Amino acid sequence: MPIFKSPAFIQQCFAVHPLSLSVKMVALPEKVGIVCANCHMRHRLQVTVCQSQIGDEPFTEVGASQSLEQCMADHAVDLRVSQVNVKTDSVQFRCRPCRRVYQMKVSLFETHQQ
Repeated sequence: MPIFKSPAFIQQCFAVHPLSLSVKMVALPEKVGIVCANCHMRHRLQVTVCQSQIGDEPFTEVGASQSLEQCMADHAVDLRVSQVNVKTDSVQFRCRPCRRVYQMKVSLFETHQQ
């Protein structure tokens, strides 16, 4: 199976079928795994910075990793990819029950075909 080390694949999935992307693994401080149900690709992100925000408050790193891990444990199905930006190498997740937005700086994007 080939491994592609480019953000273009996750950006393409997000642009074409954003509702098919779901977060499947959070192993912070470094790794986040995302699966696309439509094209059957697995995206692995190596995270350097994780920040969170509630409402209109500014993004903060304080407690963001722990909050994201707790969110993943409590209601993983509600954690969705809300933005992919290849210019800034960042990905955002949104969780409706928590009313939080998580923003991550990514140092490495990997895509695995299933």
